[in-house]
Amino acid sequence: MNPSRGGRAPSRFVRGRARGGGAYRPYFYFRRNGRVIPAGGGNGQGRSTEQATPTATARPRGWNCSRGKRAANAALDCSFLRPEYYVAPEDGAQVRSVLVDNPRAYPGWRLYFPREDYAPESELAARIIAVEAFFQRNPDNYVVKKIRKTGFITFSASCLQNDEQLKLAWPTMLEDMRSKPLRTLSIIGLAMHTVLVNDRLDAAEEAETAAQPVLTTINKFVPLDDYTRKLYVRPENFAPVELMSSIAHSRVDTLFAVRGIVSSVGEPSYHMAWHAFRCTRCQTEQTLRQLGNYAPRPYHCLKPQCAAKDNFLALRSSAYTRLLVRQIIRLEESSISLLTDYDSTLPGELDIELRHDLIDAVQVGQEIVVTGVLKLRELADIKEGSSSSAAAGGDSQVYLRACHVQDACQVQREFSKFDLEAIAMINADPNNFKLLVHSLAPEVHGHELVKAACLLSLLGGSSGGAINVLLVGDPGIGKSTVLTHCAQTTERGAYINGKRGAQSLKQLGLTFIGRNKRVVDAGALLLANSNGHCIVDGVDKLASKQSLLQQSMQGGQLHLPLPGCFGFFDAQPSIIACANPQRGQYDQSRYLVQNIRITAALLKEFHLVYVLLDTPSRARDISLTEHVRALHAGAKKRAAIAARFALKSKQNESVSEETANVSNMMSEDFKDSITEQQFDYDLDKRLEHHPLKAKELDLLPPILMKKFIAYARQNAQPQLSYDAANEIKWYFEDLCRNSEAEYEKSQFGLGQLLGLISLSEARARLDLSSVVLPMHVRDVIAVVTESIAQTRLGDGQRCAPSSSSKGSQLQNFIKMMQMRSAALGRRIFDYDELKEIGMRAGIMTGIAKLVETANMGGYLLKKGVDMYEVVPD
Repeated sequence: MNPSRGGRAPSRFVRGRARGGGAYRPYFYFRRNGRVIPAGGGNGQGRSTEQATPTATARPRGWNCSRGKRAANAALDCSFLRPEYYVAPEDGAQVRSVLVDNPRAYPGWRLYFPREDYAPESELAARIIAVEAFFQRNPDNYVVKKIRKTGFITFSASCLQNDEQLKLAWPTMLEDMRSKPLRTLSIIGLAMHTVLVNDRLDAAEEAETAAQPVLTTINKFVPLDDYTRKLYVRPENFAPVELMSSIAHSRVDTLFAVRGIVSSVGEPSYHMAWHAFRCTRCQTEQTLRQLGNYAPRPYHCLKPQCAAKDNFLALRSSAYTRLLVRQIIRLEESSISLLTDYDSTLPGELDIELRHDLIDAVQVGQEIVVTGVLKLRELADIKEGSSSSAAAGGDSQVYLRACHVQDACQVQREFSKFDLEAIAMINADPNNFKLLVHSLAPEVHGHELVKAACLLSLLGGSSGGAINVLLVGDPGIGKSTVLTHCAQTTERGAYINGKRGAQSLKQLGLTFIGRNKRVVDAGALLLANSNGHCIVDGVDKLASKQSLLQQSMQGGQLHLPLPGCFGFFDAQPSIIACANPQRGQYDQSRYLVQNIRITAALLKEFHLVYVLLDTPSRARDISLTEHVRALHAGAKKRAAIAARFALKSKQNESVSEETANVSNMMSEDFKDSITEQQFDYDLDKRLEHHPLKAKELDLLPPILMKKFIAYARQNAQPQLSYDAANEIKWYFEDLCRNSEAEYEKSQFGLGQLLGLISLSEARARLDLSSVVLPMHVRDVIAVVTESIAQTRLGDGQRCAPSSSSKGSQLQNFIKMMQMRSAALGRRIFDYDELKEIGMRAGIMTGIAKLVETANMGGYLLKKGVDMYEVVPD
């Protein structure tokens, strides 16, 4: 061997022989950017190696370009000309090449531990054997064929509780999974990988011993045995669900579990992570890490006995040639332990990185629970020409590398002992319905039935039906306050403020964001999907987006037209909205559809519509004054409300005693008119509270109401009883019969019937009852009857006729003209008056053609320019 210079190992690119004087003079050239760069060592002066040792004053690296000659005593270091430095970008020092030298016991060792050697007597080997034995003891839970096909294995934490042998062999498995997740997952994956390899070897031996081996024929194709690729472990229930706000940078590389709604989904990206090569001289396989947009190749064989420098065969089908598929999604937190003020703050968000089989496993608007490893990424902008080390000092952001994704429907929410105590006390209250109604938006007084309708919508029906509520009325009556409290107490919801104009329009439906418009961003309708609530403050301001609301409320889907294709997303939230009158104050002489900027088709999709009027009343003013005084007097006691619940005695676990007494007084003759019986059952009086006459109510804080609603939705799934179904049936028949008698056609359809069923189930949920009783239906009938009474105008029509038939429009127009003529005592009307009459009849377009048709039919006589006479009936 040639002697080294200055104690440094000779470069592996040294070429040539010693020339003259015994000194070593390498001779090698590299082409870089079109230039020929000579690389060499020594000094060519015939001095020995000791004489060529650089001094303290010599340049330690590079060239001494004084007059085109190298310094006599300068030692050259040409390591920057090695291939990985020449071809790779700035982070080329991270390029690693691993020799595939798997031990005989574990054929896939280097897939899981690329930089660690196998030691038979180590603790790592003992843990792998223990997990491998666990898989062999449970062949039914871990099907080999299914795991080989899918490429991943779900490993639940319950295995530690049910398998004593695994707990004995690995007692710290739960702690290791949380503190060292990547290493623990590699152990479990390698154990299952060994089981798959052994199973394949056993199958091959059976095929060899068979009399007729299975071969490929003309009629049948038998694929060749492929390599067992790396398996990915999906840990389940190893980490408790935590808040995104509690995630700190100090807990990097530990296991986390978060729950939220997918608000954005990015486009998947693909690049090669590892590329395997085979040496053509010794047939040794090695894998090279791929970084950046270049494709490095090995520059020497890693086997010590082989000195090959080139002729490496690229292996595309090897198990060590792996593609890295990545997808970034954004998760919006959905926790029952937090109250979000949508006017000033936004819910917490966290970026999630999906890999391999988790790609495209979720969609926007889906609520999921993600278990993953916390990682950091740099946010500093790397300028052109700056090194990566200079940018490493910038700010960093945490993200979660997902290991397992679960649908939130399969994971129940956890409640603390204190929460369960408080929920039990609320349910044991003699009149819990009244308590919850007054706790929802306590600042709003005098509209108990309206708040009761919103509360039933928040609880929802067990059959999954949406309950849509619309509040219409004068400004300043408290509609926005009720909606704000509904947005805070709902288990899953989204808030849209229509008064913000174009900003709110983009937040309603589905949009594409990003530089290339390839990131799908979910709007409020998708975020509130799957039994959630979309709160719309000022629905009349969303004139251009009311069609999206109508699509969601009618078909439960949002259509997405794309170039060359057509897609849709499921969107079935419950809508709680409010609207202000067009003229600033509600006009009771006009129809409901004329007072607000909402189409008749959209208005019919609301199950409950309430008109809140600011009418002067001495009794109401006195009651409001008492309410405000009592509210401020009890403000200091709010902090101790939750503590007082734990001191009360349990009275009942199902229904309140007062409501049960009302139910016992019901008539046994169910065939009587439900509407007539309703006059003797005043729910508004039962829910009304007088601070001076009755004792003070211990109003619930919003966070406790939110937990109660979440607990009721999760644990109470009431079913309709026979008597309750008959109550709903006969009440709906009465509504249809009265509607047909007034309008010659029923204004109530299947949507209203489904709404009655959902409202009844929600009322039973409020009592945590498993059965819908007739008394629950009677509360719902009172709520629905009040809604119909408030929107009934004049002849009892809830809204203007929305029939698209021309004959029906003409008949309504003629009937309205004759009624108007009889009421005013005159028959001559101008065109503007006829146009207003048509609008009262629900006809918004085509008035001129309708007037001409009535004139040709003899119902109108033209008396002059834009003057007509109504022909009496």
